[in-house]
Amino acid sequence: MSLALLPGLQACYGYVPLVTQSPPKGELVELQITDRGRVGLSDRFGPGLDVIAGRVESQQANDLVIDVYRVRHITGESTQWSGESVRLDRGFVGLVKTRRISPLRTTAIAVAAGTVLALTAGRALTGGGKDPKDPPDPIEPPTSTRIPIGIRIRMMTP
Repeated sequence: MSLALLPGLQACYGYVPLVTQSPPKGELVELQITDRGRVGLSDRFGPGLDVIAGRVESQQANDLVIDVYRVRHITGESTQWSGESVRLDRGFVGLVKTRRISPLRTTAIAVAAGTVLALTAGRALTGGGKDPKDPPDPIEPPTSTRIPIGIRIRMMTP
């Protein structure tokens, strides 16, 4: 049951643009890669890199160190990573987005989950709605149509 809720919990979050270009250490971020970054990072990530998602490990003056969890290319192809640390030149990053809880998505998921729970519980409490049909009355066994064949002998006593 808890595994079924995981997609819903992921839907409660979204990425929103960060006001500053300096995300705090440990923050989950999505980095939009510039055209210059696509060229500079193509040897490491392949051609057409669009987004790098991961956790901020550290920052220096001109570099960000990110533990990469996912990359997406401009074709829409997405690849999971295992959290490998990668140093990125800040000039390769256009827009920085940070992960935040989405009130709208959270409300929608909560309402949907509540509706499913109410319908499921209601059905379980009422037992499905219909009583089973009574079995038909048993048919009376036929009376014997046996005709005895035989002779009765009476003994007479004197």
